[in-house]
Amino acid sequence: MPKFESKEDFCKQSNIKGELNKELIEFAYNNLNHIPLKGDENYERMISGLVYNCYQKELEDVRMSIRDTILDYEKFRHRDYKTTKDYLDAKREHLRSFIGHVGDGAFMEYPVYFDYGCNTYLGKGFYSNYNLTILDVSIVKIGDNVMCGPNVSILTPTHPTDPTLRYSMLENALPVTIGNNVWLGAGSTVLPGVTIGDGCVIGAGCVVNKDIPANSIVVGVPGRVVKTMDPRDPDFDVHACLEQYGMALIK
Repeated sequence: MPKFESKEDFCKQSNIKGELNKELIEFAYNNLNHIPLKGDENYERMISGLVYNCYQKELEDVRMSIRDTILDYEKFRHRDYKTTKDYLDAKREHLRSFIGHVGDGAFMEYPVYFDYGCNTYLGKGFYSNYNLTILDVSIVKIGDNVMCGPNVSILTPTHPTDPTLRYSMLENALPVTIGNNVWLGAGSTVLPGVTIGDGCVIGAGCVVNKDIPANSIVVGVPGRVVKTMDPRDPDFDVHACLEQYGMALIK
């Protein structure tokens, strides 16, 4: 039988937060659309990493209804639009109908999967290949120009490892933050509570279980940093370089 000396000890052993995350709550209310329960204590506990009631009617309704909305994303047909731009714009607007924030130029291949959608922030130029899964029980913040290979998983929910506590179906969630200009390789997984810095490359099949410094190349299970790269040089003209070596893009 589990034993705890205090609330702090319980939180440490169970990986459950003990207080509301005011900063995260403020971010959600100021930056995310479609939140079903603004000002609701249960929602605020959910995104803050505390235990919460996942069977609350409003939360359950969002989780169930979003499955229909995601299936509708598959119904878009290029042949029904005059131009490719019109097609891409229509798909992006559909994403904006259920995802908390979708930046300009974002595109997601189908299929995609979300728990809520409203708890996800996608920056400008986001791209995901087939079969992206985002379990956004807590907040998922993704920066600009992030690319995801096929079968990437970004996960926020977690459960106690102790079998007695887990048997009671306790659940909490820890936020995930992914910086700008990050590439998540095919089949990689980002676990609850992780922050990935700007400019990182997460290798195919990698499982990221701890924070990653900016401009790191990470591989393996669990993920480990194998190289630190120079930061992006905003003044470097890659197209001029390609032209210099006779490899300019065909227009």
